[in-house]
Amino acid sequence: MEALTTLSPIALGFYGSLAAGLMTSVGAVPVLFGSTPSRKWRDISLGFAARVMLAASFFSLIIPALDVAEIRYGDGAIPALIVCVAILLGMGAVAIMNEVIPHEHFSSGREGPEAASGVTT
Repeated sequence: MEALTTLSPIALGFYGSLAAGLMTSVGAVPVLFGSTPSRKWRDISLGFAARVMLAASFFSLIIPALDVAEIRYGDGAIPALIVCVAILLGMGAVAIMNEVIPHEHFSSGREGPEAASGVTT
């Protein structure tokens, strides 16, 4: 543990990213060499992933934002209102990008405006 305290923040970030990337690769191995999972298993996996991401956004983004807003604006409804407005603005930005930026879905195909290069498939 002592070796970690002597590393620079850049090295710690590099090793942390490397570890996360390696674990992602290890997690992808069953997908590469396994059979196609059943519909039920895919739904369970997607539900689990959605819950993990919801918890990550709540505990890593929303609660700290509330803490910072309370420090700046005190207790009461103002900090909660600021965080709610910020969440709604983020949702709106994602919705606008979904309409403006061309993208492709597996099931429904291409959506959004045509690519700027004019290449269509």
